[in-house]
Amino acid sequence: MLETTRFQLQNTLSPWPPRAAQLIVTIYGDIVEPRGGVLWMGDLIRLCSAFEINESLVRTAVSRLVSTGQLSGEKAGRRSFYALTPSARKEFHAAADLFFGAPDPDCDWLLVHCVEKPDQTLLQRLGFAQLNGTVFVGADRGYGPLPGLVFRSRLEEHGGETGLDTLRAAFDLSGLHRDYLAFTASFSGLGENIGALAGEQALIARLALVHAYRAIRLRDPRLPSSALPKGWGGAEARGVFAATYRALSPAADAYIGRQLTGLNGLLPEATNAVRNRLKTLSIT
Repeated sequence: MLETTRFQLQNTLSPWPPRAAQLIVTIYGDIVEPRGGVLWMGDLIRLCSAFEINESLVRTAVSRLVSTGQLSGEKAGRRSFYALTPSARKEFHAAADLFFGAPDPDCDWLLVHCVEKPDQTLLQRLGFAQLNGTVFVGADRGYGPLPGLVFRSRLEEHGGETGLDTLRAAFDLSGLHRDYLAFTASFSGLGENIGALAGEQALIARLALVHAYRAIRLRDPRLPSSALPKGWGGAEARGVFAATYRALSPAADAYIGRQLTGLNGLLPEATNAVRNRLKTLSIT
């Protein structure tokens, strides 16, 4: 059954095999962080092997994540354990809200006048688009303090539909829409086979689901609903992600509680963070 699952995953993840460091980030975000944040290296290697990533690549990727300040290591006897650093945990929690949080509510726009190149790069990482050399536009999603001069704006202040078309043109929504549709097509088919997946198969399938969705969702500028094109693929993709994640979780979480090891023994099957994640994903 695991071989069948692996074959299915090759049709849902691109590139295949996934890049080791990126998959490790997915594993920590989905499995480890909501259960205390520490995982035995042997389990990490085993999980990655299901995606055809060998031990050497895993160890190299972990070393790089340590050197960039995202992971920290600890020894217990002959075993090595790795945890997210405090700064990485903060980033992980912010990202987790994008994947496992409630659907995006409607919002207004932000216009930012920003002249410093490093600050402009930060705005683009947050999903802002450049209207001209120093003016950026994005969704008002409560990002906290932003660099430059910030102006809040409503749709009617941009000339109705004509102004809205100008704002839409600043973002690559067509490419994002296609990626969301491809995600939905890939994982909708998995729904028919979820009942047959148990233990490791369910966990591996869930990791693939999170990894694929994460790659798209992190690029989504999360625009106001009025700015999204008709039939926007992001809404359906979120529904498929939430339903599939919930369906896979009973078997996947039970496997985690039986097989995966943290510094103090087996990881718990469920924690408040895990239960809250599943509860939030039930919101449509």
